[in-house]
Amino acid sequence: MTHRPLTALRRAGGAAVLVAALAACGQDGETSGDGAEANFYEGENLDFVVPYDAGGGYDVYARAIAPYLGECLGAEVVVRNEPGAGSLLATNATAAAGPEDRRIQITNSVGTTSAQIAGAEGVMFDMSEFSMIGRLATAPDTVAVAADSDLEDFQDIIDSEETVRFVATGPGSNEYIAASVLSAIYGFPYEVITGFGGSGEARLAVIAGNADAHASTWDSHLGAIESGELNPVLVTSDEPVELLPDTPVLTDFTPESEEGQVLVEDLVNLETLGRGLVAPPGLPENQLTELREAFECATTNEELIAELEGQQRPLDVLNGDEYLELIESVIDSSPEFIEAVKASF
Repeated sequence: MTHRPLTALRRAGGAAVLVAALAACGQDGETSGDGAEANFYEGENLDFVVPYDAGGGYDVYARAIAPYLGECLGAEVVVRNEPGAGSLLATNATAAAGPEDRRIQITNSVGTTSAQIAGAEGVMFDMSEFSMIGRLATAPDTVAVAADSDLEDFQDIIDSEETVRFVATGPGSNEYIAASVLSAIYGFPYEVITGFGGSGEARLAVIAGNADAHASTWDSHLGAIESGELNPVLVTSDEPVELLPDTPVLTDFTPESEEGQVLVEDLVNLETLGRGLVAPPGLPENQLTELREAFECATTNEELIAELEGQQRPLDVLNGDEYLELIESVIDSSPEFIEAVKASF
């Protein structure tokens, strides 16, 4: 397998793709004289699936954008929570759905793409085959520990001779993969405790002292960090997070081996996949175009942008074609990274 370099697409997003909303957005889809059919979603219910319990970061993004998507489509967009197996259950269901099901999903693409790379049990999808609507946001994982933990910084985790207990919603989650690959890079002993219904429940286990660390998106951790319950010790990126300027990034810690450096580069690339919006595979072109136009219409809406920024959950948008290319680049990661991900399962 050829190792493709870090794609420039992971630096894209935000203003680079937030162009003016299409004039056609929100119109009825019929044109005079060309026989075009009315929009597929207009006047219909569209299920917007969140693969976790209500209340987490994915749920917040979905519920924020849903009414704007509905307005742009002329449809009733209904958010539905379908938790299970670290998002794999819902993702499998979306992969098996047909175009007539009027179903879209927000994906934990870091976790699901990793599970696919690993050939994990229960994976019945190919991320590159989904009908890609676009990337909604990206937020690299932040490793956080309880404020009163004996592990005061990430170097303490690297140097730990005792097993570091991470928490995760399941093997299909970004939390699980980040913990596993970090251990492969730096060689510290670890275990991952799974089975939590959502990232909030997992985080509480760390705060309560029932586990040591949680690698979850920085925006999901932010409230507990600001309240003083969690201490952020690492951002799995090569650039600092604006709201966590004093937290070290992954590239601040040099691995001892050349293989470890390759793993660092691939993990940073993986983390850019973020939160995607997908529809079932094989969507007819007119339906996918309708969803992509509505996605652009919604994500360029100043009210939505302000609403999410007010919640400290910014947009970082890629269009569907760009997002597909980024996912394919991660699937084509180095052999060392693929082996590390497989070993984690």
